[in-house]
Amino acid sequence: MIREGACRGCGKTIKWATTKEGKWIPLDPQPPVFRMERDFDGTLIARLDRDAFVSHFSTCPKANQFSGLKK
Repeated sequence: MIREGACRGCGKTIKWATTKEGKWIPLDPQPPVFRMERDFDGTLIARLDRDAFVSHFSTCPKANQFSGLKK
């Protein structure tokens, strides 16, 4: 299940998804994940992995507000 919302820290649009355990996690809506592949001639190239998403905790400038750690 996926739903859309806004980050309470930075205000950017995020997607919320559930893990296998049923916990909600925030994700960046556009996956900036690349995978490395070999082209037909053996050249190493980077391709955007459109099926992968990045946790918003790793890209949010205000993530430490939600970590439970006092910094």
